[in-house]
Parts: sequence; structure tokens; C-alpha cells
Amino acid sequence: MTLETIKDNLIRDAIFHSEPEIMGLPSVVGYEKKFKWSWMATQLNTFIVATDFGEEEITRPLIEEHLTEAFYYAEDHYKGWPRGLQSGVGVISVLLSDEVDAGAKEFCLKLKAGKKWAGFTIPVVLDCTANEIFYFEKNPMWGRIYFPHFRKLIERIQ
Repeated sequence: MTLETIKDNLIRDAIFHSEPEIMGLPSVVGYEKKFKWSWMATQLNTFIVATDFGEEEITRPLIEEHLTEAFYYAEDHYKGWPRGLQSGVGVISVLLSDEVDAGAKEFCLKLKAGKKWAGFTIPVVLDCTANEIFYFEKNPMWGRIYFPHFRKLIERIQ
């Protein structure tokens, strides 16, 4: 899995994308806006922020830093309804590397990342050497209606 693959999959699914640097590293950002009645008539603005860390080891602190930077990016580029007024923001933070430590995998699987005001941050790690992806195992209570959609987006970018 590479950034190029993620970019190609975003293009395939007609998801708007850009290629900024996040944390000074090459990144691909996808943006999708959806409204569904089944989401209690809310609009969800989802940013998929994928960054290639090369051979740098992915650790929990690195994931937390990337989540923060990805959320800042989303806040700066969000142009929708005010958050909280039938509108929310989801940020899927994807870190690619050849080295991923066990704590980082656990952090993603247990979805230890945070909730924001009318927003969500979802950590995802791609172990490029083993070609494995790690993301939430269960839908959390907070925002439960959106997590099946987040899961589909994560699976589509692989």
C-alpha cells in the first residue's frame, strides 16, 4: 500500500483529493461531504488524511501528533455548515510505514482516539511491510451512526 494507491482509490471513488504536506511529509487528503436521513438528518464532512512515514516507526505518540495535525488541517479547510448544527466532521488519520509498534496497533484497534465538538478522529495504521491495516474493531457509542460509513471509507482506500 502506498500513497499513490490511496490517491488512485480516491480518484476511482470520485472523492476530491489534494496533496499537501502534513508534518512535513508527503500526504494525500481526501474530502467527502454526505447528508443522510439515517444519520438523523445530519451532514458529515469526512477528511481522509494519509501520510507516508517511510521507515520511521509508528508509535502511539506519533499517531496522536498526526491526529492533531490532521484535525487542524480539516478545521482550516472545512467550509460547511457550522459544526454541531446538523453537521459534523470526521477525520480519518492514516499513517503508512514499514515499522509499526504493537502499542500503535492496539491504539488503533481499540479506538483510543478522541472526540471533538461535533467531530471525530479515527486513527488508522498501514504496516507496509506486512501489508496489514489496523483500525477500530467495534463501533463506539459516541457517533455510532457514522462508524459504518467510516469503516467503508477505510476499506475503499486500501
